Amino acid sequence: MKRMIALIAAFTISTSVFAGNMSNEKDMKSVHGKTINNSSLEDILKNQDMQRLHREMTRYSMSESGFEARKKMMSKEGRAYHEALEEKRKNTAG
Repeated sequence: MKRMIALIAAFTISTSVFAGNMSNEKDMKSVHGKTINNSSLEDILKNQDMQRLHREMTRYSMSESGFEARKKMMSKEGRAYHEALEEKRKNTAG
């Protein structure tokens, strides 16, 4: 009987924690969901340094220079570049 109560309590607690995490995840998406207009997307994509890093990252993926490019792309500029690429792909695909 004690084992069953403990199992039900553990299930209830894990379910409530999971539900709490789900609501926080949706809130974080709305916070991070930036709207970028097309002119700023094009300005970001014209950045020569980011283009070079992205090319190195994709071309030399598992080599040392590829990993160095990945580390450099983890900056704010790099993340903005990737977001702009994703937006461009979404706009051209659909």
